[in-house]
Amino acid sequence: MIDPGRPTIAQTAAARRRELKERLFDAAIWVALENGFGKVTLDAIARQAGISKGGLLHHFATKKDLIRAMLKHFADAASDPHLAGIEVDPLAVAALIAAAEDTLLLETISTKLDIQRSDLAGPEQRTAQLALASGLACRISLRDT
Repeated sequence: MIDPGRPTIAQTAAARRRELKERLFDAAIWVALENGFGKVTLDAIARQAGISKGGLLHHFATKKDLIRAMLKHFADAASDPHLAGIEVDPLAVAALIAAAEDTLLLETISTKLDIQRSDLAGPEQRTAQLALASGLACRISLRDT
């Protein structure tokens, strides 16, 4: 007989995937804060998360896929951010990682932050995206807890 209060195998697997993705996102933030926003690599993220690079690639085929998922996750998240005893704005860190990789990745969160302007194109849109990254950099507050 199936216990209705007990999670199914699919629910348990989905929870494990969610937890691993959050661990990868936390690892990416840690790497960015330790090494710099332009120095985030899949190898460093995997090492910090304690998984193989192949395990990371199973969930995210490219670094851009990982960054897009981070931006979406942190833009949707409503919880207070904490990382290894230091409070940070994880969306701001993710946006700065995106800006260091490719400013077009910021389009992932542009509608959430109301920064997409249809009257801008090309270099003007890039300038707006860099202004967003600069504004988000100001949101990063590092303080001891």
